[in-house]
Parts: sequence; C-alpha cells; structure tokens
Amino acid sequence: MGRRQKKQSDGGIVWGVGRLEKAARKLELPPAVLANVTHMEFSGNTQVTVEGCGGILEYTGEVIRVKTGKMVTKFSGRNLHIRCLREDSLIVEGFVTAVEFLI
Repeated sequence: MGRRQKKQSDGGIVWGVGRLEKAARKLELPPAVLANVTHMEFSGNTQVTVEGCGGILEYTGEVIRVKTGKMVTKFSGRNLHIRCLREDSLIVEGFVTAVEFLI
C-alpha cells in the first residue's frame, strides 16, 4: 500500500506513516525487525553493528555467526567479541577479515 499525502500549512507535502512504522513505534522496536530486514553498519574493519538479528549461533574469538532474517551471517577474524547485545541487535568488535552470508 502506498503512503497518503498530507498538505502542510507552508504548502509542502508530508507523507503519512505506514502501518509497519506505526506498529514498530507502538512496540518500541526498529521497523526493520518487524519487516524481517537486517541492517549492518561497518566502522572500518574493527566494528560492525547488526540490527535485526535473531540470535547468536556461534561465538569464538575467530568466528561469530548470527541469525539474520532467513540467512546466517558469519564474521571471521581475530580477537572478535560482542561488545553490546540487545534483543534485536548486537555490536561485533575485533579485527574482521571476512563476512559471509549463508543461506
């Protein structure tokens, strides 16, 4: 479904908020979680923020595998660790040498 337009008093257009965004806001979750979408943000090769993950499958200093939607994402490297873990997101730190998306 498309978004509805609303006119602003200054003549601009504001797009209405979709159902997914409304539900996410009410549940206090990122919209990506409800849409089963994973978002990753890399800071060089030393930190990766993963939003929309569904759990940790493997965790060693050389490999971290996490469930991401219908896939599994594998981080390989040295001195890997999880700095922050929340219900739907985590931060991987260390020297990341490879990222694999496994189906």
